[in-house]
Amino acid sequence: MIPANVTVIAAGLKHGLYECPQLCQLAEAAQLIADEIVASGALVTRDEILNVVKVLNSHRHFDHTHIVGNAWHATQGCDPRIQKHLAQALIELGGFEAADKLIDEAMEKAGVSNDAEFRVQVAEYQGLRGRIHKQKDVHSRDVNFLRDSTDAYSRQHALTGAFWHGVNVVALRLLESRRGLPERPGDSVEQVARSVLEKALEANRRNPLDPWPLATVSEISLALHDLVPSEGWCDQAELWLYRFLAHPSAGTFEVESYFRQLREVWMGNPLGGTNCADRLAGIIERHVLRTQRRWSVDARNVKQLVAHPEELERNFSGEKAFTVGDLRKMLDLCPNIGCVIDAAGMRMGTGFLMPGSVFGSPLNLLFVTNAHVISENVQGALLPADARVTFEIESIAAHQPTSHEIDKVLFTSEPEQVGRVLDKPDKLDVTIVSLKTLPTDVRGLPCASNIPLPAPTTKAFVVGHPKAGPLQFSVHDSLLLDICPYERLMHYRTPTEPGSSGSPVFNAKWEVVALHHAGSQTTPRLNGVGDYQANEGITLRSIRLAIEAGRQAVEIIW
Repeated sequence: MIPANVTVIAAGLKHGLYECPQLCQLAEAAQLIADEIVASGALVTRDEILNVVKVLNSHRHFDHTHIVGNAWHATQGCDPRIQKHLAQALIELGGFEAADKLIDEAMEKAGVSNDAEFRVQVAEYQGLRGRIHKQKDVHSRDVNFLRDSTDAYSRQHALTGAFWHGVNVVALRLLESRRGLPERPGDSVEQVARSVLEKALEANRRNPLDPWPLATVSEISLALHDLVPSEGWCDQAELWLYRFLAHPSAGTFEVESYFRQLREVWMGNPLGGTNCADRLAGIIERHVLRTQRRWSVDARNVKQLVAHPEELERNFSGEKAFTVGDLRKMLDLCPNIGCVIDAAGMRMGTGFLMPGSVFGSPLNLLFVTNAHVISENVQGALLPADARVTFEIESIAAHQPTSHEIDKVLFTSEPEQVGRVLDKPDKLDVTIVSLKTLPTDVRGLPCASNIPLPAPTTKAFVVGHPKAGPLQFSVHDSLLLDICPYERLMHYRTPTEPGSSGSPVFNAKWEVVALHHAGSQTTPRLNGVGDYQANEGITLRSIRLAIEAGRQAVEIIW
């Protein structure tokens, strides 16, 4: 039987409503909608599914868009707008080739279909194509992808004159120049930039409810600062950035999109840089710290920060719990934290390496994640044979994406509903595997000897790889709220992004105390009645007890 609250969440999504549901129930609601599509397309309408994928993407639940959008595509075929949102989700998850195929299909439909909506969406499809090439360049630093991305955006800007294509043309042409490619014929970059600026300002006057023109004016001002730095354009870029961040419609998706552009195309360093892009990136980072209580770090900067942690310490001036030593230790642990991907390279969750001795295994290192991320039995989880683990810091050092295949599943335990207190170590939402290969120079994360007691000063920190973002630290407002009576579950007010499933939960000494599982704005309390805003972790102690019990029953052979 489907829980009533799951059907309510699903009904809300069909109307474009999102009321901060429990993440596990949101996943069930997305699967319910997908099952309805497969059972009979008549059960759900095209407009309802369009509402679903739009609201899921806006809240960065790209994995759920993938589930719903794929179900629609498999049974109902190519819809001009649903296809666009599905391709967008796949790009965010790292599924570039799959997104490319969806765009190819939609572009072919635009040429032959009587549905005019396909032709209306062509500019969006080409923009997504440019985004795919751009992200491939970010991952590989191959200037061929950079050139292809600039070409894609340039074609659409020439056809439509849209400011959102134009700003990418300007940014990428300047990046081409920095990477040594020759100047393109035709209008100069400055001419294009000034034209895009006028269009974005006019768009803002016409529709002040749209936040994107504000971000565009900020970025074009940044470009003009590069071209004519004497004219005060960096101050203009900052002014329009503040206007963008204050806009009521500039949500998590919009802010992260501009932040990513600053980091990946403009190489903005929010941690102590001195140029204009650094300045803007720092403003957004402080905004995210203040409003979302999380902090992200580009894996390319980790070594720099380990060597010069004082650059990072400035960002945590309000966090009295942190010292330079704490920050260095935190960053030193990052190479042990990986991202679970599927065979197509799409991000599915987080996991981490721990010494095998923690679980009584003779193996050197084991990889720990959630059962709802990797499992042979949990619906929606990756099968072990299809799962790969990538360690971002290893990939950066190798100058190419690296991944490791699963060798064996050594222990697994299915999930339970958030806040459900059990009197035995069961339903732990954990899968522990051995990997066929391992990164070099990693020792695994240290295990805490005990569970911390909740107190006004007790902290719980989460570090992981959200499905659509870089390595992320949840360190602000990170109070440990409660422990269940049987020490199986712990609740903390540590903010996390979608896709942080499987992240390690640390104590103040940066020792692992739990495996991050889920959470919501209305998590049931572990003691007493009612609910509160909290995330939930499965204690490492309960996982170890379950493994020991299984070993005594001869169910686990390392």
